[in-house]
Formats: sequence, structure tokens, C-alpha cells
Amino acid sequence: MVKRSRENLKVVDLSGRRVKASGESESFNTTFAREGQYPLPANEQILGILANILVDETLPFYAAALDGTVIHINEYYSKVDASLGDTALSPGAADCVGKYQVPSLKPVIADVLASDTTVRAEEIVNINGRERVFLGRHMPVRNERKEVVAVAGTYEDVTAQIRGIEAANKTQAQFQDFARASSDWFFECDADLRIRSLSERFTAIVGQPASLFIGSKFEQFGRFEENLDGKFESRHAFNARKPFREQLFVVEDPSGTELKFHLSGVPVFKRHDGSFEGYRGVGMDVTARYTQADERRAVHNNLESLLAELTRKNIALDVATEQATTALRAKNEFLAAMSHELRTPLNAIIGFAEAFQQQTFGQLDDAYIEYASDIGSSGHHLLGLINDILDVAVIESGGLSLQFDEVSLEPLIKKAVNMNLEAARIKGLKTDSLFLKSDVSVLVDDRRATQILVNLLSNAVKFTPEGGEIGLEISQLTDKNISLTVWDKGVGISAEHQAKVFEKFHQVTTHIYSRQQEGTGLGLHISRELARKMNGDLTLHSVVGEGSRFTFTMPLATGEHSNDDFI
Repeated sequence: MVKRSRENLKVVDLSGRRVKASGESESFNTTFAREGQYPLPANEQILGILANILVDETLPFYAAALDGTVIHINEYYSKVDASLGDTALSPGAADCVGKYQVPSLKPVIADVLASDTTVRAEEIVNINGRERVFLGRHMPVRNERKEVVAVAGTYEDVTAQIRGIEAANKTQAQFQDFARASSDWFFECDADLRIRSLSERFTAIVGQPASLFIGSKFEQFGRFEENLDGKFESRHAFNARKPFREQLFVVEDPSGTELKFHLSGVPVFKRHDGSFEGYRGVGMDVTARYTQADERRAVHNNLESLLAELTRKNIALDVATEQATTALRAKNEFLAAMSHELRTPLNAIIGFAEAFQQQTFGQLDDAYIEYASDIGSSGHHLLGLINDILDVAVIESGGLSLQFDEVSLEPLIKKAVNMNLEAARIKGLKTDSLFLKSDVSVLVDDRRATQILVNLLSNAVKFTPEGGEIGLEISQLTDKNISLTVWDKGVGISAEHQAKVFEKFHQVTTHIYSRQQEGTGLGLHISRELARKMNGDLTLHSVVGEGSRFTFTMPLATGEHSNDDFI
């Protein structure tokens, strides 16, 4: 296609050199140079040869010298040229014939001379705003000596054919894309449902040549089964010559692994008589989908089994909980009843023992006074055990009642110390660090706070070797809490036992913390539970060989608390 310009026309070859004017000789860089015996603008010898050429006058025709000068066009070429507007086919504009060399013919002439035969080339031009495609057939023109003296050519409008081929190719490409996206392989079978063709993709999936299955029926190398939706329609569809979709087809590969496919097919009928020809369809590999479905089913079944087991255990747990609640209630009721039944005779025994010691009923021998002392000590010990057991029962049942008061810390300490002072002196313990001065008030239940301190001091006295030392320390932790530490310089408690001393019925069985000392192992457990109920805590720090420190944390009094607060 060349650009048309009739005023001051300058023809330039493809390499950018100016073409010489008419009459000057120029090679145009073609394989064969134009000989000097053929002057321009026309050559009678060439025209004479052209007169003997048969030309289809229904096609645009041109003839050009070997230097690219067009020396002849037919009427049809002129009509096409007039319709092209500002563009032209390679031979150029009609009114330039015989006047100018056309550079766009240079490569065509070079190809004709090089191949020595007809050359085909497509040219795209714009006619009335629409692209048209012309097929040019450029052939050599020879003289009587068989020498190529010119090039002639015709143009045929092949726009419709080209566009049809492009549309067909596009449709084919779209079909291939859709096929690749929607399926894995294709099949075609005849009226007897024998495989007639099978795509090579089947070979890649199954691992066996597709040609092995040609002529076979599907049932000969696989089996149909129900798909995930419970459908099994292939047999009915084959018999009724109807389409079918997603029919499960199972094939075993050479290793014995089952491969699962969804087959979809449509029946094919002859156009002229409507007779059945067979089926065409696609197969999609759904092995992974069915594997996942099996896994989901197994997981679902397992979950159902676990749910059933969990339900059974929950029911059993509910029954056990109810039984435990009933037993706990019965235990608490029993302990509440026993507290009265046991305390009443114990108090009588303790009272009579004290009366014997004081010889209230008359003079007694020293031996009987000693017996009465033993009876009183055993009674007090037994009463303490009963009280501890009852305290644990009350705490665990949630029936503990506390009355919070703003209590001065110094009298609280003094009262607890006095209860253990005589026992400490009998054992020869140093007690100077027990007497503290403080003007701090704490918010606690007075009786329960005293119980905690008495228990801690009693343990310190009980488990400190003779001649040892015990003491108290006060330290303010924050503006809301204060701590009171009971310490001793005994053998200490190992890290192994420190985490367990607050457990019920636990007693350290080594060194001085052993069952050589009487007790239930409930004192520290009760003390920590009471401390926490009063918004405080009880902690332990101990080093073997250096002693132990039990720290009782209590909330400070704010001066805003009412004496009527209970929990």
C-alpha cells in the first residue's frame, strides 16, 4: 500500500535514497539490474509481450518494468484505484503510470526475480473507512529468450475469505479454550457405543495409550457408578439416546489406583435421515474431589462418633455431678450434725479433765492429776481436728460467712502471739521479734484473721527446733495492701514441697516437717482459702537450711467501711 501524492511527487526507495528521474538508470538494489537497452517510460518490447498474455479482466491488473515503473494497468485497476482515495495498491496511483518509479514494488520485483516464479502477497487497504484485503499475484514476464523483462500482477479482493478464516480460527481457539477449561479429555463413540476416538489427554491421565481403548465399550475398561449426588443416569441415557451429565466413571491405572471421571455426552444424529450415530462428550478428572469427599465423610463419621461419645460422657458426668452434689450435701449435713454431737461430749470431757486438774471435787493423787492433764490435751487436740474438718466443709460448700471490720493490726497480732507464746517459751524459742508496734488498720474478719495468724504462729513454734527463733514482720506493699510475715530460722522447705503445702491433708514427710507432729494437714489450706476470701492471699518463701517465711496479705482499711458488711 502506498500513499498517493500527485503534486511534486518524489519517489523514495525503502532504504531512504532518492530515486533518479525518468531516463536515469538505477538498480533499486534488486537481484537483477535493469538493462540499458530498455528505455523509460515505456518499452515496446514489453508491451508486445503483454499483448500475448491472457489476463482476467475482472481483476485489477498491472505490468511494471524491472526498475519499478508501472507501464500498464487495466480498466478494473483504475476503478479500484479511484475507490481507494488517498491510498493505493503497491503499483501506485493510476495517473502515475509510466511517469514514476514505485518504491513499494521494489521488494516484490526482487522476490519475483529471486524465486523466478509467481509471488503471492497480501495488501491491506482502507476503502470508505473499512479495511479490505487484496491478494496480489506477481509473476515474471519473459521474452522469447526466456529472460525476465518485466513483472505483471493481478489483485483479488479476499477480504471475505480472510475474515471468514480469522473468524473460524477465533471460534476454534475459543472452543479449544472452553474445552481445556471445562474438561480433561474428549471421546466419541459409534452407534454401538464403542470408542471411535479418544483424546491423548486420556493417555496422560490414565498412563496407557488412548489407542488401546479404540473399539472398546466403556464397560470393558471401567465401570459406571453413582456420583456424589446419587445419580446413575448413563444406562438410561444410552438406551433412550439422551444427553447425560456428570456420570461417574471409574478406571484403574496400571498401578491399580482408581481414577474417577465425570462423563458428559450428547447423542449425535445424521442430518439427512436422523439416524443415531453415537455420542460425543468430555471426561473430567474428579479423583481429588471424590477423595476429599471420602475424607470429609470419614471426618464427619468420626465427629459423629465423638459427639455421641461426648454426649454419653456428659450424661455420665451430669449423673456423677449430681451424685457428687448429693454426696457433698449429705457430707455437709453429716458434719454439721456431728459438730454438735461431737463437740458436746468433748466439751464435757475437757471440762471434767480441767476440774480434775484443779481438784475441784477433792484432793487427788498426782498420778490422777497427770491423767486428767493428758485427757484435757487429747480433748483439745481432737476438738481442733474437728474444727478444721468443719472449716474445710464450710469453705467448699460455699457456706462461709465473713463479717468485715476495720481491725487495728497491733491488737490482732498481740492476741495471736499470746495464744502461742507459752508454747514457744516451753520450747526455748527466741520470741523477741514477735512484739510489733503498728497503728495500721486492716479490713478483715477479726475472728478469721486471728485464726490464720494463730495457725501460722502455731506451725512456726511446732516445726522450729528447740532453741531456734521465730518472728513477725510488717511491710506495706501498696496504698491498698499490707503484708504480715511469720518467719522462722528452721531447716526450711524444699522447692518440691513448697507448691504442695497448701493442699488439703498434705504434710511434709522429711526433716522437721513430718508426721511426727500431730495434725490433719488442713491448717495451711484453710488459712490460704480464708485469706483469699478476705481479698488477700497467703504465700510461702523458703530456703532449705535457712528457714521459711509465710506472708499474709490483707487489704488496708479506708475508713469508709460499714460494720454490717457480710459475704
